[in-house]
Amino acid sequence: MPGHSQAAAPQKRVEPTGATKHGINCVFLTCFDSDFYFLANVLLGSIRMHRAETLEQADFLLTVTEGTVLLTDVSFLDGFWHEAADMLAQFHPMVAFLVLADERDRQFVSEAPNRGACGVLWKPLEFIEVSRSIRTAHEASGERMIWQQERCASARIGGAVSLDATLK
Repeated sequence: MPGHSQAAAPQKRVEPTGATKHGINCVFLTCFDSDFYFLANVLLGSIRMHRAETLEQADFLLTVTEGTVLLTDVSFLDGFWHEAADMLAQFHPMVAFLVLADERDRQFVSEAPNRGACGVLWKPLEFIEVSRSIRTAHEASGERMIWQQERCASARIGGAVSLDATLK
């Protein structure tokens, strides 16, 4: 209508992959039932936990749940945390990960941040720290996705500009 200012249409909030109406999808790579059930029950509602015992299961669950966070024990049925880091780098580069470790594993996991881990969570686990760390890792995964989309978009634009310049 003339004379009436139109308010800008609200922007639709885009949830990162892995954030569903069920909360954050997190895959926990562990062979210990007690740790998984503790976290699954404590984080119930806001963070959806999926349990994997092997790298293959973790890979599958990250794919089908669109998980954004991998939580891994230092060791699991078919490997160690650094093999999980390698799997993520190769097949799920947008997924952030955290390592759960005992104090005695401090030296073994000292390279985790250099291998892409968002952090190491020390046992015994504290609910608030675990919850905050998973949320932070989820946000990092979302930032990685946004950065990747922007990088691809600028590459397409840059490619078009360089092609135009070569045609002149």
